[in-house]
This record gives sequence, structure tokens and C-alpha cells, in this order.
Amino acid sequence: MEFLKIYLSASISNSPNNAHVAGLLPKEQFFMHLPQLIVPDQLNHTEFPLHVYQQCIEMMEDSQIGLVMLDAFGRDCAWECGWYAARAEKCLIAYVQSSSLFLRDWMVKGGLDALITTNPRLYATAQNNPILATKPLYLIEDETGLPEALQTAYLGWQKRSKKS
Repeated sequence: MEFLKIYLSASISNSPNNAHVAGLLPKEQFFMHLPQLIVPDQLNHTEFPLHVYQQCIEMMEDSQIGLVMLDAFGRDCAWECGWYAARAEKCLIAYVQSSSLFLRDWMVKGGLDALITTNPRLYATAQNNPILATKPLYLIEDETGLPEALQTAYLGWQKRSKKS
């Protein structure tokens, strides 16, 4: 298995769950860039200094995968998804457990390279969605299947990318 560097795109206010998801990934196989670790304490979004934005860009540049957490999705995440979608050398994978709000974001769905979920209802919905049905979709039994699903999705993306 290839060692993968991942940038986690999720709301900073979701930091406990973001850290939990990062903890699911074995350190021998994955490195997770967590933007929440560079955000100054006690600041709201309007007060973030420029260097936070610049460091996020550096993390994104360093990564192979953008992993967008659709359960904790915000405006900045939509921008990050667009950034990844515009780069042929970067893969954008979504992970969702319960929220279906992302279904309204057709541009984000269009930019995804794969979607992973633990939710059979969301999986079935994705299979019937005009945009998501064209993407590789992965239904995992529970969150412990995330590392293998990420590896599989990334390897599939690499194979598809080489054909284009």
C-alpha cells in the first residue's frame, strides 16, 4: 500500500470529530493535514490572519488527496473542493456518515473523484443521483473501513487518471 498524504476539508468547529477521523488512519500508511491545528485559539473566521490561509494552501499542495467531510461541510470546504477539482494531479474524495445536505451542492458533487459512506440510504441515493452515479461509490460497514476505502478509491483514481 502506498503512503498517502491527506488534507482534511471540514469545518474547524467539527475539530473533535475531525481528530477522531484522523485517528482512524494508521500513521504507517497515512499522514493527515488538519487545518484546525494551525488556527489560532479563540478567533472567529473573520479574524484569521493571512498566514492561516497560506499554510492551508501549503498543506493542500503537499497532499495527494483532499478528503472532504460532508457531515461537517462549510463554505471554505466548497472552495477547497474546487481547488482540488481544478488540479489533475490531486484526488478529491468525500466521506459522509449521515448528512444529506451536500446533495444540494451540485458543483461539489461534480468535482468529486469518489464518495465513501457508512450509510446505506445515502449510498442508495448516490447511486441514483445524476452526478454521483457517475463516480466510484464505496459503502463501508463502519468507520473502521475508511483506511482501506481511501486506499482503494485513490488507487482507482490513479488508474483512471493514467488513461486520460
